[in-house]
Amino acid sequence: YGKTGLKQTGGVLDGNGKTLSVTGANGTWDSALNTQGGTIKNLTIDSGFRGIFIGGKTNEDVIVDNVIIDGPTYTINCDQANGHKLIVSNSTINGWTSYAGGTKGLSEAFFTNCKFGKGAGYKFMRPYAKTSFTNCEFVEGFQLDSTRAEITVKNCKVGGTLVTQENVESLLGANVNVVN
Repeated sequence: YGKTGLKQTGGVLDGNGKTLSVTGANGTWDSALNTQGGTIKNLTIDSGFRGIFIGGKTNEDVIVDNVIIDGPTYTINCDQANGHKLIVSNSTINGWTSYAGGTKGLSEAFFTNCKFGKGAGYKFMRPYAKTSFTNCEFVEGFQLDSTRAEITVKNCKVGGTLVTQENVESLLGANVNVVN
């Protein structure tokens, strides 16, 4: 892959409230943080073409807690996770998020108590793995592309409006399942 600021092969990466800024990592395969599994917490990522890139020989689930991603074109991106999970909580994700699914990609992705907004010109998510959102908030106009994977939202809001089965298509997109 391209240039990366930090490489994580497992364990816990605790940013202790610091910001990860990477210069010169703006090419298509460049990233601020390249992980093959483990926990990423208490960190702000403000640069890189990809904020968190899950790739290579991923050997465990990727857990993201209390992380702000605002600045990269792709916030969280994955091309290879070997069937592991992405578990994100208490985080702010501004921009475009997309990740592979299936046996080579992620088996599932879970977002709990997260905020999704606009970053690098995008407010969009295209998952290729089954994805669940619980107690999340989306900025108005944020779109979920559910044409490639099952998406479920539970107790989520868009611009302060609770997402229901009746309004989900107009708020987040078609074919998103609502469980409230």
